[in-house]
Order: sequence, then structure tokens, then C-alpha cells
Amino acid sequence: GSNFPFFNSANFAPYSCLQDNCPSLSTPSNGTGGSSVVVAPGIAIENGLTPQIAAGGLINSISYPSFHATDVNIKTPYTVSYSLSVQQSMTNNLSATISYIGNLAQHLSLYGAPNTAPGLFRPGTNTSPFNPFPTLGGIGQVHYAGVSTYNSLQSKLEKRYSNGISFLATYTWSHALDDASDAGGNFGAVGDRNLALIPFIDEFTNSSFDVRQRFTINGNYELPFGKGRHFVNKGGWVDEIVGGWSSSLTYAAQTGTPFSVSPNISTAAGGGARAYAVRDPFTGGGTPDPSNPGITCPAQVKTKLNYFNPCAFANPVPGEAISDATHPIGSINPDGVPVSIPGPVRDTATAIRLLGGQQNNIYGPGYYQVNMSLFKSFPTWREQYLQFRADGFNVLNHPTLGTPNGSNNSNGGLISGPKSFQNNTPDSRFFQLSMKYNF
Repeated sequence: GSNFPFFNSANFAPYSCLQDNCPSLSTPSNGTGGSSVVVAPGIAIENGLTPQIAAGGLINSISYPSFHATDVNIKTPYTVSYSLSVQQSMTNNLSATISYIGNLAQHLSLYGAPNTAPGLFRPGTNTSPFNPFPTLGGIGQVHYAGVSTYNSLQSKLEKRYSNGISFLATYTWSHALDDASDAGGNFGAVGDRNLALIPFIDEFTNSSFDVRQRFTINGNYELPFGKGRHFVNKGGWVDEIVGGWSSSLTYAAQTGTPFSVSPNISTAAGGGARAYAVRDPFTGGGTPDPSNPGITCPAQVKTKLNYFNPCAFANPVPGEAISDATHPIGSINPDGVPVSIPGPVRDTATAIRLLGGQQNNIYGPGYYQVNMSLFKSFPTWREQYLQFRADGFNVLNHPTLGTPNGSNNSNGGLISGPKSFQNNTPDSRFFQLSMKYNF
């Protein structure tokens, strides 16, 4: 449990083997002519829990305790919303609306790590001894400094039901920015940059859920066949077959969400680094950036193999450029990188050179889907009726491409899976038939 003031978790499993008659638990056997026996590590009755607790469990938590805290200067988060709308009736049943809608939020909770070494070091350096409290573990602190903004142009065209048709079409053009997109205020969502060197507000950039454009339309249409309709205006069995049918259509399309590109160099210890764009990443060809030689520049982009061109990105300054006791200024690393930056780095400008640009500077694939339905209701008694439905989902069988590989190498831009909306991955095309009785 998480009961104050202690928290510890450990996983324990009993010994197991791959056959019914296991040999001694202490030594797996693999005799000649016999099948191998795999014994999984776990708890021996004679040893109990002591070895597991000592091996990095409770004993380690006592030696290097971690804490969760909140800023003593608690500030109440608030949001200021603003909007302006104009609506115009075009006909008796058709109206159009255009709106400017936005908001500004202040004092959002951010979850940072104040027990972080205030500096950047050569790659491979253990930074724990340089933490403000080196004998403690991680310290997570809620800080009320988050900022977010949202601005949008929203339009709507709505037709109320008449002549068997009704529909609603919407279009949104928007931009969301913040300095920590995680709903719980987890600052790790922006890439674990060193907060002791780069302030929260310097990470103010595109929200991880920012969708610039979205269009939707949904409508219903009563087919003009059967008794009292424009075509085949007949009763009896003819109306039972062709009359009373209705159809619906839903179409949704949106642009993609942003992500970050990671450098493919040895970066500084003590801060998460990112590559940054030096030209249009959605233009094929070209030559690699001098900071990132040896990668392939695809001729075509926005494909499953190469959604973006990795040659459009530059690496930050390698972490090997930082000096330490065994790598003085002026020396040369084995890979040819000169040691030119006095270490440890403690100023923001140099830290940005080593950690690269902001997050979410490139957008992934968008998404669209068409769903259709055909249905008819058969009256039974009073207000009750039996409805038959035929539904088609993703009728065009359009693929839902996921986020590309964000590595700054020849595999950068590779899409290896489908898009996922939280726990929902859009399905391939399928149809279903159903009947429903309403009473």
C-alpha cells in the first residue's frame, strides 16, 4: 500500500519447472539423454523472504528513501475562458455558426524532481552524488506553475430535420500549448529535461494532444421509397419490403498529434536530449546534417517506411564534449569529438546546446473513418417496434497509422503499428447485422 510514511513494493514467485517430476530445487538438471528442466528463481522455503527483501527491496528503500511532496506555496489552479460566436439562419431549416473559443489556465500542477543534480555531466557519469541530497532517493514534488493555452476557430453547419434529411457538419482549427501535457501534471511528459537548469516555462510548446484541424459530419436520410414517399408509393407487401428504410453516415477526419525526435548520439548525463529540425522534415532527399552523418535520406516521405525525413534533423552537441578529470579541455574523444565544454555544465544556454530544442516539434499521421448504417423499424403494438439494422464500420477500410519511430537515424519515420486512442485502437472494416426490440 501507499500508507504514509512508507511505501515498498516487491514481486515474489515460487519455484517452477517444465515437467511434473522436478529434481532438487537448488540445481536444475540437464542430463544426457534427458529433457532439460528450467527452474525459475523464486522463494525457497528454507530461505523465506529475507534474500528478496535484502536485494534492493525494503532494505534499499530504508537506505535511500524517496519522498512525495507538494510545494508549500499552494496556488489554486484556474482557467479563464472566452468566446465570440456569430450565427446566421440561411433557410428555415439551415443555420451556420462561426466561433472563436479559447482559454488560458494558470497554476496547473506539475510534478517535478527537485533532488536532481544541478548540472550536466559526461555520458555514463553517476549523477546521484551530485544531487542536493545525495543520500536520498528520488523526490517528487507537485509545483503549481503549469500554464496552458487553447485557441480555436470553430464552425458549424446544421440542418434540422426536413424532407427526410438532417445533418450536422463541424470544422475546428485550433492550437493547444502547455509546459506539461500529462493530465496528472507529470513533468516527465515533456522529456525529463534537467529542471535545475531549464525552467518549466521554457518547455512551453505544442501540447502532446494538440490536433490542429478536425472535420466531422453526421446525418440521417429517410430513403424516399414506399407508401407516402416520392418513389414506389404503394402500400401492402411492397411497402413492407422497400418502405420505411433510413440511413445514417458518420465521417470524422483530423490531423495528427505531435511527437519528439530523439538524437542518436551519446548525450549528456543529467538531462533528456532531443534532436531539432533544421529544414522541412516532410521533404524527401537531401543530405544528412553534418551533426548526423551516415544516415539514409529517403526520396519519398509520408509513407509507412519513411513518414518523415531524418536528414532534416540535427543532433545537439554531444555529451562527450563535456570535460571531466580524465578528459581535459582540448583533448579528443576516440570518436573524434573534441572536449570543448568545461564540466559540469551549470548554465541554461550551454545546457540547451547539449539537450536540443523543445518537445513535440513534428506531427504524426492524421486519421479519418467513415461509418454507415441502414435500418428500418417495424411497428408491433402501440409505441413498441422491432428495428433491424445493418451497420458498417470503417467502410473504406482506411488504415490508422500510428506514431512514427522518433529516432534520428535511418529508421526514423518508420511506422510499425496502428494508431491508438487511449485504450482503443480503431478497427479494420467490419459489418454487423442486428435486431432490437423497443418497448
